[in-house]
Amino acid sequence: MATPTRTHEHLDLDPPPIARPAVDLFHRDPPLTPSRFFFHPVVFVLTIGLVVGLAALAAVDGGSVLDTVDRPVARWIADHRTDGWTHLFNVTSHLGDNIVVFSLAVVLAALTVRRCRFLAIALLLAAAVRPGVEFVLKAVVDRTRPDIAPLGEFHGPSHPSGHPMAAASLWGLMPAFVALHIRSRFAWWATVGASGLIIASVAAARTYKGAHYLTDVIAALAWAGLYLACVQGVFDRMHHERDCAHPQHEVQAGS
Repeated sequence: MATPTRTHEHLDLDPPPIARPAVDLFHRDPPLTPSRFFFHPVVFVLTIGLVVGLAALAAVDGGSVLDTVDRPVARWIADHRTDGWTHLFNVTSHLGDNIVVFSLAVVLAALTVRRCRFLAIALLLAAAVRPGVEFVLKAVVDRTRPDIAPLGEFHGPSHPSGHPMAAASLWGLMPAFVALHIRSRFAWWATVGASGLIIASVAAARTYKGAHYLTDVIAALAWAGLYLACVQGVFDRMHHERDCAHPQHEVQAGS
């Protein structure tokens, strides 16, 4: 007996899957991110070597080896202060204050959550976790603060400087916030430049005020880069697995 021929009408076929267009969101896929830069093998090894080396030197004998560089720099700064520079750096230093960082992080997260809850989480996470990281690093190294004409009373260990790390935890995520609301490469690069300038200015202010030695703020900037890279890694993992509520998702899904 001949086997009956099965036509397409008799086959129970599943409907073909609908291919969704790839989503290219500027706040998720900018030209450069901290994780891409600092987790590059060469940059990562150099950065780890820098922070570990400075921490070891700062911890041994009160940082006497680093004092050969730090103390002359601190004396030069103290001898060249002016009223104008002092006022400028006093204002700049506040951009890394905890109250400023925490408050702005909450505001930016509130403005972000409806469009991208993952970026809102990253903003809050970066601000909230950083103090604990800073506390551990300071406790391990336990370097004494500078005593060369400080402009104020500063408490706690000196290495690494906390203000640059705090500034980076907020301002380092500002380019992603801008990219979420303004799809413009020029605006993104301008924000990167402005954010970098703010973070560097906060670091300079802490040295100018005599709150930290030069190597303390250098170490803080390196630690801040690694910290931002970790925050970016968490954000990337969350966002690449699930979509946010950005309108661009709907536009591409329906195209």
